[in-house]
Amino acid sequence: MLMDATSLRDVMVLVVDDDPGVRGLYVAVLQQAGAQVMSSGIASEAVELSDLQAPDVVITDLHMPTHDGIWLLREFKARMPATPVILISGYLDEPGRVKLLRFGFADILMKPLPLSDLASAVARAVGR
Repeated sequence: MLMDATSLRDVMVLVVDDDPGVRGLYVAVLQQAGAQVMSSGIASEAVELSDLQAPDVVITDLHMPTHDGIWLLREFKARMPATPVILISGYLDEPGRVKLLRFGFADILMKPLPLSDLASAVARAVGR
């Protein structure tokens, strides 16, 4: 079940995934739930976007060219420590997931994921 169009009203989400199809799908789902969404396929560009408009939540893929999701988490912890970062990956076992949670990710979602889980994770991260 997808969240209604007001669930994430006034929440700015930054989506970072190098796969344009996946990124577009996440953007559409979050906009349907009422969020404002910025997106990028490059982690360093995502940091620049956040300098222009601070996101309330960041969603990132783990494996990306140049800089990965862990690099992005560290950048946000240094620049905007209160901003929750949600990781999405299809390549983690449970010990790997636990290790990454210790890095400070607000949540870790596994691909493939039900699309409703995406909006729900954002809602939890912003306390809704």
